[in-house]
Amino acid sequence: MPGGNWITQNKKLPGVYINYVGEGNNPPVTGDRGAVGIPTSFPWLPNHTAIPIYPADMAQYIADYGDDTILLSEAMKNATVVYLYRLNTGVKAKAEIGSLVCTAKYGGTYGNRFSVSVENVLGETDKFAVVTWFDVDEIERQTVADISELTGNDWIDFSAAALDNELTANAGVALAGGEDGTATMGDYVKFLSAMELISVDAIACPTEDVDIRNLFVSFAKRMIQDEGKYLQAVVADSQTADFEGVVSVQNGVYLENGTHVTRSMATAYVAGATARCPLEESLTNARYTGAVDVDERYTRQEQEAFASTGQLVFIPSPTVGNQVLIQKDINTLTTFTKKRTYALSKNKIIRILFAVATEITNRAMAYYSGKVQNNRDGRELFHAEILSYFRELEAKGILQDVVPGDIVVKRGDLIDAVVVDYEIRPSDVMETFYNTIKVVG
Repeated sequence: MPGGNWITQNKKLPGVYINYVGEGNNPPVTGDRGAVGIPTSFPWLPNHTAIPIYPADMAQYIADYGDDTILLSEAMKNATVVYLYRLNTGVKAKAEIGSLVCTAKYGGTYGNRFSVSVENVLGETDKFAVVTWFDVDEIERQTVADISELTGNDWIDFSAAALDNELTANAGVALAGGEDGTATMGDYVKFLSAMELISVDAIACPTEDVDIRNLFVSFAKRMIQDEGKYLQAVVADSQTADFEGVVSVQNGVYLENGTHVTRSMATAYVAGATARCPLEESLTNARYTGAVDVDERYTRQEQEAFASTGQLVFIPSPTVGNQVLIQKDINTLTTFTKKRTYALSKNKIIRILFAVATEITNRAMAYYSGKVQNNRDGRELFHAEILSYFRELEAKGILQDVVPGDIVVKRGDLIDAVVVDYEIRPSDVMETFYNTIKVVG
C-alpha cells in the first residue's frame, strides 16, 4: 500500500500518508559560560597561539612553570577554560655537540633547562644514544647511527652543522642563550585578533600600559557594537572607558602564600570570575578566592568616589578575617542616558543581556535563518521560540514578569527581513539596605 509523507492533499493512490513532527522546546544553542582569554609573557610554549587550558591541566602547568603561571592560576580559580596566549617570541636556547646542533623548540629561558648527551651503545659500535634531559631527568632517548636519523621531539630540534652528520660521544651539554624577550603593542594586537575568532566571555588586559589598555577598550566596543560578539574586557584603572563592556580593577591583593597580585594581574581573576558567574548571581560581596588582604585600603569617601567612576574595588571582609571581597560588581559605564541607564552599569545585568543576545542570535541562525518562511506562521513560530526561552530564564529567577507582549515580531522592509522588539526585566540582587529601627518603651 502506498504511504510516506505528505505536503498537500494531492495523492493519486489510496494509502496512509503520515507526517511526524516534534513538539517541545529546542535545546539551548549557547554553551556554558566561563571561557577567558589571557595574554601573557611566558618562558616557553608556542607564541602567538591561543592554547586552551582546562582545570585538569593546572597542576602540570604549575609544576612545569611555577611562578610564571600566576595569571593563568588566577583566571583558572573560576574559569572553565583559559585561552592562554603567549605574547613574547624570545630567543631559542642552543647547544652544539660536535656537528650536532640542538635548538630549543621555542624561545624563552625555559629552554636553558634542557641538555643533551650522546652516549655509546653497548654492543653496537655503530650506534649512539642521543638523550634529552630536563634538569636532571631523562625525558627522551633515540638510538641512531648519525644525525640524519634523529627526529625532533617536543622540546628540541636536531640538525647537522654543514654537511657533517657524524655523532660524537659527549657526557652532556646544556642548552644556553634562551631569552624571554618582551611583548610589544603588536603582540597585543595579535592577541585581540585571535580572540575575535574564539568564543570567550571575558578577556584580561594584565598591563598598566595606557595605550594597550585603550586598545582593549576599543576592541570591546567594536566586538559588542559592530560584530555582535558579547564579551567584557577587564583592565586596570581605566577612568575614561565609560562603557558597559569594560570592567576596571582599582587595586590588588595578597594571596595566602604571600604573593602580591597587582591590580593589573588581578584582571585575570576578575575576567575568570565574571566569565563564569551564573546569571542568577552577582559578584558583589563575592570572595576573592585565596586572597587574605588588599594592597590598597580606601576610606568610605574614596570607595564612593571609585564607585561613581565605575571602578571595581577589593575590600577586606568586614565580618571575616583574612578574606577579601569584591565591593561592587560594576563596570565603567558612568554616563547615563535614556537608553543607557544605571542598570547597564551593573555587571549582573550586562551578563544577562549578553547571554540573552547571544542565545537569540544562535537560535535564529540554528533554527530559522534560511529554514523558516518569512510569513505570519514563521514569525509566530519564532515568537514562541523566544518566549519559551524567556520563560526558562524566568523559572530560574534570571528574568521576571515575562509576558507574550514582551516580544513583538514583524516583517521588515525587505522580503527576507524580520524586525523583533524585546522587553525584558532582569532580576538584580539585593545590595543596599535602608533600615529604620524604632525603639519602643
